[in-house]
Amino acid sequence: MPDKPPPRKRPAAGVPSQPASALNKADRTDPGSRAQMSQAADPAEEQVLPGPGDKTLIYDKNKGRARGGNPMLVAVAGPRKGSEFRLTEERTTIGRGSDNVLVIPDISVSRQHVIVLREGERWVVADQGSGNGTRLNGREIERQALRDGDEIAMGDTVVQFVELGRVARGAKPSAVNAVRTEERAEVTSAKAAPQSALKRRAPLYFTIFAALLIAFGAGVVRKQRLDRAQAEAAQGDDSQALAQERFQEGVTLLKQGKWVEAREKLKSAAELDGNDPDIARYLTTAQAEAPRAQALAAARAALARKDFAAARASLQGIPEESALAEPAHELDRQILTSLDAAVRDARTRAESGDAAGAADALAPVLAADPSRADALAVKEVIGPRHRASTSASAPRRGRAERPAAPATGSAETAPVLEAYLSGDIGSALERAALNPGAERLLVQLQQFDSAYKDGVAKMAAHKSNEALKALETAARADAAIALGKDSRLGREVRKSLSSLHYQLGIATVQTDEGLPQAATHLRAAVAADPGNELAQQQLTQVFERAKEMYLRGYVAKGSDADIARHSFKIVIETLPPGDETAQKAKRWLDKLNGKSPREDG
Repeated sequence: MPDKPPPRKRPAAGVPSQPASALNKADRTDPGSRAQMSQAADPAEEQVLPGPGDKTLIYDKNKGRARGGNPMLVAVAGPRKGSEFRLTEERTTIGRGSDNVLVIPDISVSRQHVIVLREGERWVVADQGSGNGTRLNGREIERQALRDGDEIAMGDTVVQFVELGRVARGAKPSAVNAVRTEERAEVTSAKAAPQSALKRRAPLYFTIFAALLIAFGAGVVRKQRLDRAQAEAAQGDDSQALAQERFQEGVTLLKQGKWVEAREKLKSAAELDGNDPDIARYLTTAQAEAPRAQALAAARAALARKDFAAARASLQGIPEESALAEPAHELDRQILTSLDAAVRDARTRAESGDAAGAADALAPVLAADPSRADALAVKEVIGPRHRASTSASAPRRGRAERPAAPATGSAETAPVLEAYLSGDIGSALERAALNPGAERLLVQLQQFDSAYKDGVAKMAAHKSNEALKALETAARADAAIALGKDSRLGREVRKSLSSLHYQLGIATVQTDEGLPQAATHLRAAVAADPGNELAQQQLTQVFERAKEMYLRGYVAKGSDADIARHSFKIVIETLPPGDETAQKAKRWLDKLNGKSPREDG
């Protein structure tokens, strides 16, 4: 016999009975046991159950749409062609220097070339005073708003501005979608739940919204940091690779003896990677040797035009410990050979009766070595002949011929010398021109007048080296004319020389490598005018700095021999040879180079 069905439970008192279908529907629609909620509710309240189609609908109307993002720069030409850089900062500096946000390892790009910055809803590019300028779509600009597809040209590098989309102002898109979804859910659920349930769930909704907002913000920050780190790492790798390429090019040029070109390559490498010790060491060497290479080239050029004095002066700037010492010795031997050849040529000309040609051949020899005995002997031989030939060829202005001109300083030339010593060069020239016995003095006066005027003109034109040479010629002519007496014009020349040497000295005193050259000019300034107090004070400061460098080298000699050698070399080249500190530096340098036993300083 079939089992008897279980007895149906009667509804609780005060609760109206409902059909089973209604109860089952309520259970499916509200997992929170609507029946239990009904039992706990006030019997007086009317219970509202959701009908067909009243289920809560949650959706995101932004789903499937492209989200906005930061624009990017894409390199379409230059050493970083093909690379991309996302603009995640409000201001992005671009240039060759390693301190930029975006580093372009291109020598035609300035250290800080442009800035790309965000202004409200737009992006702007601004040139930073670059050397080669900035072009936007082929047009030179200083500051211009950017549009999608614009091409920014910086030297040989071109980057394209690509705008992927704009970020909506205000709340983040995902947070807005979450709020709208929750609001829609609340409105739909209100049809089925009491107002009191909505109030109870409000804190939960707020907490969810805040959590989503925080999580989204944290994700964005982490993404930006990751992008920035990856971009910086890529830039660092590119800069180091290019630095090594420039370094190898510089080393190759050093091996070829092209010191100036090597220095420029190594400077570029140091700008790209300032932490590489090999680059720094080679650059220090190149910076020290490049000026010496230029001096060697100047000496060769002077020898080619038979300016032996200038050639020897240029070689004085190349010390014994320089890598160019041996080529300098070889060139000095060539100068000696040329001097010998010039004296032989002068002797041959003198023997053939060409006194003027012999004098011309001897002039550069005696300028380089005034005490050379064989040259002075030839000069004594041709002296009377040269004066006689000059007198014969000079216009006589209707006067009768006179004997050969007496030596400068005789009674006949006294009026000329008196005018010159008083500073009246015009009167001295007139008197010498009218006095047949002052022909030699006339030549010297003309030489002085021409050289002095040329030196003053070159100083006004800021051609320091040419002015220096002209004024030195004027000073030598003054010494020959005045014969040891003090002349007003000679004082003016020497003061001009002192001032010029002082200016050249302070121009090189800023760096340690420039101390030797500064000392040379400042000593010359004091020698030309002992009353130049500024030159004397500056020379004293240069000597003090050289002594400080000696202490630096002395301290570093045990830990870094290269630094010690460099310091001792500068000290030796800067201080006078008889200075005690210079002698100590010479002993220590010999010790470091393995030339002598140790002597404590």
